[in-house]
Amino acid sequence: MESKGQNLSDEIYNLLKSQILNGKLAGGEKIPEETLAREFGVSRTPIREAVRRLSEYGLVSIKPRCYAEVTSISEKEAKDIARVRINLECLAVNLITPQSLEKNIMNLARCSAECQYALDIGDRALSFEHDSRFHLELIRSSENSVLINLYEHLDAKIQQLRINQNLYGIALKDYTIQHEQIIRYLREGKKEECRVLLYEHIMHSPYPEGLSL
Repeated sequence: MESKGQNLSDEIYNLLKSQILNGKLAGGEKIPEETLAREFGVSRTPIREAVRRLSEYGLVSIKPRCYAEVTSISEKEAKDIARVRINLECLAVNLITPQSLEKNIMNLARCSAECQYALDIGDRALSFEHDSRFHLELIRSSENSVLINLYEHLDAKIQQLRINQNLYGIALKDYTIQHEQIIRYLREGKKEECRVLLYEHIMHSPYPEGLSL
């Protein structure tokens, strides 16, 4: 049975994660432990447990002298993450078979719908969570355990990439709608078109002529 402290730690963890993914806590910003302690009426213990978990996930960096800040990434690191992500997802597309797609198609469609719904209700952080699940389901459709494991370990970095790209409103909605087209291409066996769309979806720029994925 969970203790009250554990429940509070979970609540604080979810709040901080949501604030980071929503952009309310920006990269390099100090985690407001004193404010959280007053708001929740608790000691620093459940807050520091939540911060530790966020650090393990990769969204927070714990600094000397007992403070923590939201992890930030450079433009170069963001591009590096995007390139790795594109290649992993395009590899997954290459490996997907009609049989493996059939096993995962409902999960892909559900994640796509939930991502769009989260945006419709104005919850950017929740939309990021469902977007993350959509792309993980795409990777899982490859049924390649090594690829799945690699991608799961990159999840925090990919979340940072989403934050770095800083999409809001109509622009973000347009990219979430692309999930439906990705599913359509997979159903129709149009793998080249799917890879091109994935590039544009992840890089938020047109597919370069002559690039091979």
